[in-house]
Amino acid sequence: MDSLSKKKIAEANELLSDAAKAMKTSLFKRKPDLDTAADAYSKAGTCFKTAKEFQNAIQAFQNAAQCYEQNNSYFSAAKQHEQVGIIANEMKSFSLVYDSFYKSAELMILNGTRDSAGILLERGASMLKLSDPESSLKLVKRAIQVAEVEDKNHQLVTMYENAVNLSLKINNYTEAVQLIDSSYELLEKIGTSEQIIRYILTVCLIHLSKDDWVSAKNYLEKMKQRFSLSCRADELLEIYDEKEDEKFKDLIKNYLSYAVDNEALKIANRIIKSKEWISSIQETKVMQSHTNNQTDQTSHLNEKKSQQADEEEFPDGLL
Repeated sequence: MDSLSKKKIAEANELLSDAAKAMKTSLFKRKPDLDTAADAYSKAGTCFKTAKEFQNAIQAFQNAAQCYEQNNSYFSAAKQHEQVGIIANEMKSFSLVYDSFYKSAELMILNGTRDSAGILLERGASMLKLSDPESSLKLVKRAIQVAEVEDKNHQLVTMYENAVNLSLKINNYTEAVQLIDSSYELLEKIGTSEQIIRYILTVCLIHLSKDDWVSAKNYLEKMKQRFSLSCRADELLEIYDEKEDEKFKDLIKNYLSYAVDNEALKIANRIIKSKEWISSIQETKVMQSHTNNQTDQTSHLNEKKSQQADEEEFPDGLL
């Protein structure tokens, strides 16, 4: 341990002692001095954090948050939980990251600073996006609820997009479709046609990934009635129905690769790599081969019958 860390730990321990004294009550001091204790705990947390004594730092910041909250200082309490979340992320304690940022945001809402609450929720969600996408999704959904009260339409578009992608990432397709359906009214308000098309294609891919062509077709027809937009969803469904493997791959490469988000594109790629798709392609080829053989046989029989008819009409020597 270097000299700076030792110095900060000693300083932190003195501050903890000050906090403990501030919290004591007596015959002449009926209530604890919450402000003094909270300030000391918070400064101790910062010292422990500098010394990389993370567990002690977390405890100190949580004590500070408790004191601030008891004193109705919700903004200051929220900032302490934010510090806990940041440290927890560095420690890869992802459940604590979620709990801390969620609690911090709720305190900001109590404080009346909803904008700050939204920022905290998005920050926590960003930290958890790769390590814990399910918890990240919960934070984004809460951020959506907060932003909807404030009518922050353009921010909501991005939040919904993040939530949809997280739902797809964890294969929660039901959640993804619900989020997409919830976002359409918002997208109509601000005229984001590209995002609407992206979502329509995404839902069609979700249904096709379940080999449910009928639901994909019904959904597309419903969306065509609602929106006057041009996209290649009809072509996607036709190619899938006809089991045109090369055309599907070409559509992914030359259209879907830029028409949908990455998580939806993964669904398309999984479809063409699935055992069900490969099996259906092979069955289609066998059926086509059988049909071609039947056509050839029929053509050969017809040709033979024509020759026989000619021979009957024109016996040898009369042609």
